[in-house]
Amino acid sequence: MSASPEKSASRVRLQESVLQSVSLLVSLVLVGMVLFLLWWSPFRTSEEDSDKGTQPDWASIVGPRLIRVELGSPLDRKIQTEIIEDVKGAWPLLTVTGVVVARLEKGADRKGHPPEAHWDFQTLELATVYADWLKARADVPFADLQLEKIRALAKARVAAQTKVAERMRKLVAAGTDSEKDLAAAEADLIQAQLTAQKETFEAETNVKTARRTLATLERQLYQAGVDPYLLIQGGSELSLVVAEVPETRVNQVRVGQACLARFYAYPGGSFPAKVASLAPTLTRDRRTLRVFFQVPDAHDQLKPGMFADVGLGTDTRLIRAVPPDAVVHVGADDFVLVRDGGDTWRIAEVKLGENHGSFIEVLAGLRAGDRVIGRNAILFKPLMARALSNQQRQEGAAP
Repeated sequence: MSASPEKSASRVRLQESVLQSVSLLVSLVLVGMVLFLLWWSPFRTSEEDSDKGTQPDWASIVGPRLIRVELGSPLDRKIQTEIIEDVKGAWPLLTVTGVVVARLEKGADRKGHPPEAHWDFQTLELATVYADWLKARADVPFADLQLEKIRALAKARVAAQTKVAERMRKLVAAGTDSEKDLAAAEADLIQAQLTAQKETFEAETNVKTARRTLATLERQLYQAGVDPYLLIQGGSELSLVVAEVPETRVNQVRVGQACLARFYAYPGGSFPAKVASLAPTLTRDRRTLRVFFQVPDAHDQLKPGMFADVGLGTDTRLIRAVPPDAVVHVGADDFVLVRDGGDTWRIAEVKLGENHGSFIEVLAGLRAGDRVIGRNAILFKPLMARALSNQQRQEGAAP
């Protein structure tokens, strides 16, 4: 007896369901095998070794900040060493971006007015504050003079009234004048003393106010990017440039330092300059120090608002140079590998100056004659990081 159509259809659906389950199971097994092979394959091992940068058998940590490289190993053959030398040159210690904030127009000293009255400023607000500062600067000596004269006048008034009172006492004692006249004279003396104290106090207050106003306006000018005392030194055909130096590089800047300014408007030329002064405080938000430069401009090329790259410290000097490939940046610091004898290299922390293309200036951390790893020093970065981390842990665990 043949099966009913309903049973045949049910059997077919059951077979299809079993086949789909088997197919899914086989797929999962294949995917698992592929993942297992990828996890344990030699390709992963080579990638891990590539991440480490060195083969464990070729380089190892042998002491605090010391790395040993097996002589003759493939890694040793990749090493290229350089000898640190001092080179005489005038490359800048530091390059910062500056802007022309003021310029003294040509021939300003020949117009019958003081030079400080002929400055062109970057902004109208700056010019207004400067005008107020000039007025406050004149108010201070005027207030001092007024105080001196008021004190002298008060002293003279009190002295004169004192003499009147003393004469009146003698006349009363002689019986020629009445007690009433003596009382009036003594009252006038007290009134003169009170008036002298009041006028002197007001004059002293005016002096303090004038000096406080001057100091406030000076601070506003500094914050706006101008050293006010550079504006009254005279001369002509001069521009003032201000730049901000990071707090970590302030020790490389000094007054009188030779500089070289390259303005974006004149890419083919440069302007010699010098550090004229330093701001009294650091900027609060950016933690930078404003540095003011004087730039001679005999041909009237510079205008307020122009930008420039200013190289600080262009005096000729001995520069300790290291190839850029030799420097390895680990964390927030820079390091190089210095030969410590034989197959051992010492991890030396260095303080760097400017990058001059083919070399970087080393400000501290190396001596002339040191041999360092140049090209392929980056291969040692994982090992260097591990050695530095080990040293930090040991120092932290020490009592």
